[in-house]
Amino acid sequence: MCGRNLVATRASVRILIIGVLTLFIALQGWTQTNTPTPDYGLSFASHEVTKDQRTSLSLTPEDPFTIKEDFEIRFDLSFKRLIDAYGYVLRIIANDSINIDLVSSPEHDDFHDLNLIINNNPPQIHYDHQDIGLRPLQWTPVTIKFETRTKKLIVSWAGKTQTQELPFSSLRTFRFFFGANDFGRFTTSDVPPMIIRHVAIQRINDKTIQWDLRRHGIGEVYDNTNTYVAVAKNPTWLIDKHTTWVHAQQFVIARYPSVAFNSATGTVYATDKNHVYTYHLSDGKMHHTRIHQGKPVYTDANQLLYIDETHALVNYDLYTNVLSAYDFEHQRWQNSDTTYNLPNYWHNNKFYNPVDRSVYTFGGYGHFNYKNKFMRYDSMSHAWTEVKTQGTIPPRYLGALGRMPSKDKALIFGGYGSESGKQELSPQSFYDLYTFDLKTHAIRKLWEQKSAPGEEDIVFSNSLVVNEEDSCFYVLSFPKNKYENYIKLRKYSLSNPEWQVLADSIPFQFHDEHSFCDLFLSKATRQLVAVTSHKEIDQYKINLYTINYPPLSTTDVFQDTTPGITRASYYSIISFILITGTLITLGVIIFARRKKKDLAVAPTANGAAPHTEAAAILHDITRHAHESEKNVAVIYLFGGFQVFDKQGHDITGKFTMTIKELFVLILIHSVKFEKGISTTTLQEYLWPDKGDMSARNNRNVNIKKLRGLLEEIGDITIENNHSYLQLALGENVLCDYHLVSRILSTEAPLTATTAETLLRFVKRGNLLPNIQTDWLDSFKSDISNRVIDVLLEYSQTLDVSKDDRVLLEIADTIFNYDSINQEALVIKCSVLNKKGKYSLAKTWYDHFVKEYKNLYAESYPKTFDEVIS
Repeated sequence: MCGRNLVATRASVRILIIGVLTLFIALQGWTQTNTPTPDYGLSFASHEVTKDQRTSLSLTPEDPFTIKEDFEIRFDLSFKRLIDAYGYVLRIIANDSINIDLVSSPEHDDFHDLNLIINNNPPQIHYDHQDIGLRPLQWTPVTIKFETRTKKLIVSWAGKTQTQELPFSSLRTFRFFFGANDFGRFTTSDVPPMIIRHVAIQRINDKTIQWDLRRHGIGEVYDNTNTYVAVAKNPTWLIDKHTTWVHAQQFVIARYPSVAFNSATGTVYATDKNHVYTYHLSDGKMHHTRIHQGKPVYTDANQLLYIDETHALVNYDLYTNVLSAYDFEHQRWQNSDTTYNLPNYWHNNKFYNPVDRSVYTFGGYGHFNYKNKFMRYDSMSHAWTEVKTQGTIPPRYLGALGRMPSKDKALIFGGYGSESGKQELSPQSFYDLYTFDLKTHAIRKLWEQKSAPGEEDIVFSNSLVVNEEDSCFYVLSFPKNKYENYIKLRKYSLSNPEWQVLADSIPFQFHDEHSFCDLFLSKATRQLVAVTSHKEIDQYKINLYTINYPPLSTTDVFQDTTPGITRASYYSIISFILITGTLITLGVIIFARRKKKDLAVAPTANGAAPHTEAAAILHDITRHAHESEKNVAVIYLFGGFQVFDKQGHDITGKFTMTIKELFVLILIHSVKFEKGISTTTLQEYLWPDKGDMSARNNRNVNIKKLRGLLEEIGDITIENNHSYLQLALGENVLCDYHLVSRILSTEAPLTATTAETLLRFVKRGNLLPNIQTDWLDSFKSDISNRVIDVLLEYSQTLDVSKDDRVLLEIADTIFNYDSINQEALVIKCSVLNKKGKYSLAKTWYDHFVKEYKNLYAESYPKTFDEVIS
């Protein structure tokens, strides 16, 4: 990496570069604007680990910054503890010979708690914890300002400013190290237990370079303009706690198990026939109390509920007509009956209705029947009574339920059952969402997602967590027909059946009645809590997992590490522009002879693209680089369906589920097949249960609506040729699937330019991940295989020492399509190892091995040394 000069004037160059190279803005997916802000920042491992495992962050991993005028460095700092907290918060090395250190020195008689030490002289600027009201885990802003003209150094900590003379002149280069560093004679491994974020360097009256330390790569993080890289060793990124489940506790209990949760205090309750167990998320402590009197309900389908409004813990069973409260003070249950009863309401859902101050249940399974009644416990008659509802829900169990407090409604989602309620008559998984009005008992169906034939049955946790502010909910999901299983956290929209998988997976052994899974929100610790239970002989093993709220996917936190343009790239870019100009001219000549509507001549499945396709693709790349700095007239299919109109407005929300699927059907078939898609095939996919007349009417109405939306996008039309529908795409409209298909079908091998463009599209994610239909599977599989094959073939032409960044991007992209691709693992680990990042390579290897084990139930056959050799 070449030296970086903050003084160099590059504005005009950057404008030109951005105009030529920028194609797209990364898709962000659903945002959580009103939910709690995710925790983020870099946490430093300190004296609690060996020296080799301590954390460092270098803002200047290779060359120093050259700064000739006044500047300041600022950051937010939080100490994890204030004792045993000695170490270098920040070491600034000027001219590679002068150290300026911000040092934490509590419990040291000769120094203050916080000291600024210049070239090893006694500190003139210093603070004590009480001076600035410093407390553990409290963010405080710190600023160090260099006034080179007046030779002053000014430090501001939590708004309190101190100044001293700067005893040096002609300071020109600066290196910045947080925590440990290994720079020559300034090497240190003394690291305080701290967390930093919002690191910024600003030359006075100039733009700020800022590392938020929110999104990150593996061992490196770019600034907010994707230009300046900082390198971290042994990092712990707080944001990752929003993407990874942490196994918090495991314990074994006896027969008649049940689980509940107190959101306000973050307490998990579990009970068996002899004990009540409590686990506190805040301190990780586990307690169990022997029951002195009474018993929980003696049936394997009993359930536990903590009622926030009344602070009561109740155990109940529908079949035996019991609801028993627990007396915390005297450790006793109200129920005393120990007669065992066969269960009849497995996996029913429960909630407390504050409107009439009663416990309600829904659904369940027993004696070969699925249930769909809402039941209410009448405290006067001490009996369960059926609730009369307006509307019904098909019988089911293994569904999820959660309350929407602001709207006095309960949500019921998914499950497994049958329309008749009979297990023998076409049981199926349901993917539908209903509301139950707590006041009127009216049932309303919000949406339904049809499962594709051959798709594995997915069922859900007993509870779901509603995020009303962002109109979504979270639920745990797992395959119904597997014993050695896994759980995934899903996020669904409240308004339509769009969903995405978040976080990593949780192992789960599912044996129907003898297994249980639930999800809770801890308001006390801002975490989601997953609880699993499964039977082992005559006992039950309970596992607790936590993840910070709101949960995120790995794509939400991993930074796109395509760097910005540095001065060193300028001359190669100018050469690229000149060469490209010549090729554009040739491309224009070729394109002048082509039809205006070029989608109709896209490469077909049976024929390779003509040789002129490479020039045509390069033309498209360059044209859209110039003309599409913003998302204008763009259709995205990779990473999720998204459409921008000719004014650059996101109009994705205007596409209903049916119109979206209609559009995608015509679009994808038009790219792959010369004729497009027949109206008969369209009818079979979208309206298979309707007669010819009804299907034709539905098709015509929806195509009319679709044409209206296409007019908003730009020059894109639907043409009807002899009962075949084909999408004609004008030159001013860009579709990523269309362009990627053309690149993949080109006879010529990838060039650096086409590879860069291919990666910009396909690294966004899989093709239409949120649309799950049977007909789309073959298209997804085909494009995924072709992307992987072409990228692997191109990787063989690259030099590890020169093209390491491209190789890492290729490996990361392939992992998006195939999480256990062994060739990508070799590329990733080999490149990281050759860059000296052995521990990072090993981390990736360990993650791969874990995923391999989860999917194949067997160990990965190659050792780490074999992979990197």
